[in-house]
Amino acid sequence: MEDSENKQTTARRPKTGDKLTLKIDGLAFGGSGVARADDGIVAFVRGGVPGDIVEATVTRRKRGYIETRADSLVSASPDRVEPRCAHFGGPTGGLCGGCVWQNYPYNLQLEWKRRQVSDCLERIARVPNPPVEPIIGMECPWEYRNKMEYTFGDGAGGSLSLGMHRAGFFDRVVNVDRCHLQAPRLCELRNMTRAFASARGLTHHWARRHEGLMRNFVVRASSKGDVMACVVTHTGDFDKYSREYADAVAADFPEVKSLLWRINDSLSGIAVSGEERVLGGEAYIIDEVCGLKLKISAASFAQTNHSQSEKLYQLLIDNAETSGGETAYDIYSGMAPIAMLLAGRAGRVIGIESNPDAVADGRENIRLNGFSNVEMVEGEAEKVIAEQCAQAPPDIVSVDPPRVGMHPKVLKAVAEARPRQVLYISCNPSTLARDAVELIEAGYSLERVIPVDMFPHTAHIEAFARFDLRPR
Repeated sequence: MEDSENKQTTARRPKTGDKLTLKIDGLAFGGSGVARADDGIVAFVRGGVPGDIVEATVTRRKRGYIETRADSLVSASPDRVEPRCAHFGGPTGGLCGGCVWQNYPYNLQLEWKRRQVSDCLERIARVPNPPVEPIIGMECPWEYRNKMEYTFGDGAGGSLSLGMHRAGFFDRVVNVDRCHLQAPRLCELRNMTRAFASARGLTHHWARRHEGLMRNFVVRASSKGDVMACVVTHTGDFDKYSREYADAVAADFPEVKSLLWRINDSLSGIAVSGEERVLGGEAYIIDEVCGLKLKISAASFAQTNHSQSEKLYQLLIDNAETSGGETAYDIYSGMAPIAMLLAGRAGRVIGIESNPDAVADGRENIRLNGFSNVEMVEGEAEKVIAEQCAQAPPDIVSVDPPRVGMHPKVLKAVAEARPRQVLYISCNPSTLARDAVELIEAGYSLERVIPVDMFPHTAHIEAFARFDLRPR
């Protein structure tokens, strides 16, 4: 015991570039394996899974931990599985940035995701024995993404590539032929687009230099199989090829009901922005979620896993305690799917959304589905929520915030309005836990937390949480 303690205190702190042998015994939020170096410091290991012993290189040194990259396996975990995707990057991954856990069994991925949600609530929100229920996984965790954003880049020998960003690099692209997270037919459309651009000598956009033509290719499919495809370029020079491209898509991919071209000359890395032109069909497709028709445009946010999003939305609706006359708020409303689902049970629903494209689609969706008790308010939630609550105090509030969680002003306004329920859809358990602190201090009890795996083989975690107002 004494020798072990001396080793902990006398071992040199690892530096960037050092080579270490590490045994991984856990998974961290974000996907890295967790180990301890000889000096006892926590080491996050990109590419490792529990049970592995790896040779790793220190890539970053922080005050309380180090970050490392697994270079090779000394001893493989008995739980390891063969990655399905050729672009994963071998046993330790690190090539394509799309997946981190293809080398780990799906049932164990689910177990760790549930554990990470529970850990965040215990560690950050200080909730003892948090009410985290079993995670809702997928029966078939492949080909589930209905939308992908691909980036053009520099391929081997100067050829044009089209695929995903390399893990850890914003300016390097892995040329993807087959992505197992998306349906094969959509992969064929991506490959055809790359071949079309390559055959005509079109250049990719260099992010660092802000020059070159081809930026992104975005493809989305509805639950019925209708497809929206959008080519994004840096300048308008694609005009001379646009008609030929549209004809080629129409000939080989009749399921494409919306073919778009966007010119994005901004420095932003956001794919779908800038001037939009319709090359074929409509500027939108119609999807169906939980029996609702949803008009989706290129810039609108919609969940990318259809079957799991229906389960997530149904959880929220099933937990909404309504009798028919309530005023409900749907904050960060998007295209209003949750607002409309609430409208079937409440007297009045107010959706708040900052994205003007999403607001326009939301209003059209409300009209398409025949709701007269839903209204959309356009504006940043933190700027409009207090006034809205003063005019129409909410009985129920649903929120589906971005990864940064609820804005402090939104939390404050909701807490002061004291709705009897806050129904929270989270895409980041750490910010869910942070917001839970404020809601609990404001008089709410955390009744249920149910993780839903929207993104198998990645480290992303979605969860539904129900907060009920405690009696005074």
